[in-house]
Amino acid sequence: MTAERPSTAMDYAVVIPAWNAAGHIRTALDSVFAQTRAPAQVVVVDDGSPDGEALRVALADYGDRVILLRQANAGPAAARNTGVRACTTQWVAFLDADDHWLPDKMQRQLAMAVRDSRAGLLHGCARANLPRLPKELDFATLWRRNRICTSMTVVRRSAFEQLGGFDASPALVGAEDYHLWLRIAHAGWRVLAVQELIGHYTPAEGSITSRIERCAHAEVHNARVLGQSLGLPQDQVKRKVRHIRTDFGQHLLHARQPVIARRMLQDAMLCRFSLRRLGLWSATWVPRSLLDLRRRLRAGSR
Repeated sequence: MTAERPSTAMDYAVVIPAWNAAGHIRTALDSVFAQTRAPAQVVVVDDGSPDGEALRVALADYGDRVILLRQANAGPAAARNTGVRACTTQWVAFLDADDHWLPDKMQRQLAMAVRDSRAGLLHGCARANLPRLPKELDFATLWRRNRICTSMTVVRRSAFEQLGGFDASPALVGAEDYHLWLRIAHAGWRVLAVQELIGHYTPAEGSITSRIERCAHAEVHNARVLGQSLGLPQDQVKRKVRHIRTDFGQHLLHARQPVIARRMLQDAMLCRFSLRRLGLWSATWVPRSLLDLRRRLRAGSR
């Protein structure tokens, strides 16, 4: 659906990639159409999903308010790029089919940035239990850790096009969004946040272990590719890779996957020894029953 009113600097489109999303996409769409600032366009991209016909049926009640595009399966980055190409607005918001927004999300974000010609990426809080977001992220801060939830992002179309959109390389699946956010910040665009809760991120179902391991490999690849393309110091890239392996090793230990966690932490220690890595690596040899007991005791003391 294209807005009938004259285009303004506050107009935006929404792009939703869909993969087996027929059963839950209505919650995401209902949150879009409940916005206090209505979208000019809503584009759903069926990424070659096996539930394509069920998705078409789920979207039928929205009529021409939703544009449904189909493509052969190519991953979330390619699906978002396809959606953006179908949009005509200055701003494009991304939303995953299993997440949803609070009603004033878009109103607050656009009001914050519409008068700032260097605002290229907007985001906001997606989980109430996480540390407060900084009002602005520069490249150095974002390089240290990704604080941006894709379903809460809005990008300026000119920034998106300048940088060529999402990189759809298979090796980046799981980090393709972070890859773009870093490039936006490095190019000099401002990255601004609504610090309060503006929506809800719902982790996808599936194997937690496989997702963590896949994202870890994607983030290592992301750091190395960006290090080369942006001309970053080699020490900076190596330090980032160590931190990625350490953090994901800790996540895998928490998910009770000691063998994979041990391998990841060992790789980090081979690059540079630290007491933290040694402690985590040592914990991978502790029986699960003792780790679970420690977890229960810590939870009970809070």
